[in-house]
Amino acid sequence: MKLITIFFTLCLTLLAGDIDPKPFKSIPMLSKQHINIVKVYDHGLIYELTLEINTPRGSQLSTAYVTKDKKVVILGEALNAKTGESIKRPLDMKTIRENADIVYGTGKDEYIVFTDPECPYCVRFEEKWPSLAEKVTLLVYFMPLPNHHNATKMSYHVMKQANQKAKVKALLDMAEGDRSFERLTMTQKISELFSQKLKDNQTLATQFGVRGTPSVFDTKGKPVNWPNLGK
Repeated sequence: MKLITIFFTLCLTLLAGDIDPKPFKSIPMLSKQHINIVKVYDHGLIYELTLEINTPRGSQLSTAYVTKDKKVVILGEALNAKTGESIKRPLDMKTIRENADIVYGTGKDEYIVFTDPECPYCVRFEEKWPSLAEKVTLLVYFMPLPNHHNATKMSYHVMKQANQKAKVKALLDMAEGDRSFERLTMTQKISELFSQKLKDNQTLATQFGVRGTPSVFDTKGKPVNWPNLGK
């Protein structure tokens, strides 16, 4: 299913929250067998739907918007007419904090980070972390890219460490050239332990619209230019 981005502008009323997705399956366009409505959020004047679409390339998440009369489905992005910002449900920061692979820093400003430990730009970002430790808190999720052959093993190497301090050390040591991850034996137990977590990370990354690493977002889901953090 090819999605064409349509920009739809409107003014928002107060956010109302998550609602039951079942009634939306009565909309013919969304009743197809390969479309699963995962979540529905009521923005007041419009509904935001998270769709799971089964394609020949596997399951993919997408966002759609439905007008209150359920007669119009908008695929792509909806914008607030006043601010020009994308209309998105508020982030569940409690869950994001609890599920982060690494929590780094003690600063009051929180950022969600998607990283690939073999990505050279991620390494450059990680080398900057110590200078940011007192200014920001980074909620880090691993997202190994398919063209980086060691990235999954490197991610597992960090994730298997006993505590946050050890995880941070393992990641930053790798950024400085440490190759300890090569000694990790990829057993079935380790794979089962962490593979689902990386799938969940990818699902979250898709919801944010991540296309590469490192990708950084603030607590409202807005992209942040990582070289400017701490300035």
